[in-house]
Amino acid sequence: MVELDSNTMRKLHKLLPLLASGHAGEVAATAAAIVRTLHSAGACLHDLAAIIEKPPRVVEKVVYRDRVVVEEKIVYRDRPAHPAERSHGDHSSPSAARVIELGRGLLAAGSLTDKQRSFVENIMACAENDGERFAMTPRQCVWLDGLAAQHLGSAAHA
Repeated sequence: MVELDSNTMRKLHKLLPLLASGHAGEVAATAAAIVRTLHSAGACLHDLAAIIEKPPRVVEKVVYRDRVVVEEKIVYRDRPAHPAERSHGDHSSPSAARVIELGRGLLAAGSLTDKQRSFVENIMACAENDGERFAMTPRQCVWLDGLAAQHLGSAAHA
């Protein structure tokens, strides 16, 4: 009897259920594929029958180390209490009211892409929820200014 490697056994595991097909052509093709798979491993159908007949070997694993559990904790930094406490360099974040006003104008323009509309809706929701504590990152400021310039004209983002 020939021992079949794990790769061959994996292939046979996928092929054997296909023998239950209701189409004679599929059954014949599956049987031929099984014979080819066995032949490539140096075995035949008699070897497969012997493998099926003998009970499987039980392999016990011995683990000599303890299981390590990693627990991650995500901590979010609080936004500054007042816009003056931010340190964004030259980029000044507009007030929450200004962001909401710009956002309404941009959404009313109707010419935003899905990504742009999603950004505007999200930044408006943050402005409405945070009120005075609302602050934008420099990249968000640049993007919002660009959208306002593109869709509302240069006077809208001043």
